[in-house]
Amino acid sequence: MSEHQIKPEKITKPIQLLAAWLAGLFSINSCFLVAAVNMASNSWESSALVLAAIFNVPIFLGAVFLLQTKFRPELQEDSYYSNYLSNKTNEPIKINKSDARFAKLSLKLEHLEAKLSHNKLSTISIPVNPIENLLIGVNKHLIDSETIKQTLADNGVLRISNFGPDNKPITARVMSISQYLGNPAINIAIKLATKLKLNGYNFFDAGAEEAREDILIGSYGKAEYELIYKSA
Repeated sequence: MSEHQIKPEKITKPIQLLAAWLAGLFSINSCFLVAAVNMASNSWESSALVLAAIFNVPIFLGAVFLLQTKFRPELQEDSYYSNYLSNKTNEPIKINKSDARFAKLSLKLEHLEAKLSHNKLSTISIPVNPIENLLIGVNKHLIDSETIKQTLADNGVLRISNFGPDNKPITARVMSISQYLGNPAINIAIKLATKLKLNGYNFFDAGAEEAREDILIGSYGKAEYELIYKSA
């Protein structure tokens, strides 16, 4: 019997926790139904146990859906979630080097497959603004954040988000661009950075860091590249 017991110390990944929940749901519902069968068919206790077993399923599925959508970054493995926190909060986090390399390689392969698939579809699609469908995050600590959002909207950006923890003000105006974007989108992003009078820009691995945004304005990374401003 001990061989089939769930050992909490062995559950180290979110997917294992989900499997433990499923096993727990099955065990609880089984106990409810077995107990209901052994009671009188017309008793209120039997009816209550059957109803509890029925309602347990949609409640559990709703909870899983919520976790897989709103709290998806928190359900990722340590290597993914640590990078996500590092990019969003500027908190230094240490992870196992081999795990990080494996996760980064897996995500790069996934993005490469998605890019190849997108290139096949783009040959028959109508040309659009390269940054129209990108999600661009604007740090809420930027003094001119509203002006930045208006400039983005004027340049065809449709999706904008806010980021930045309350206790982490920025020290420089830096744009971080996903390294998986195509050259047309990157070129427009750099032009936007110049128009917004930013200090510089860099590239980041949006896939490995589990970032929803494709571009971050006011990121906590260092400016690796300078912007060229034309003299008046």
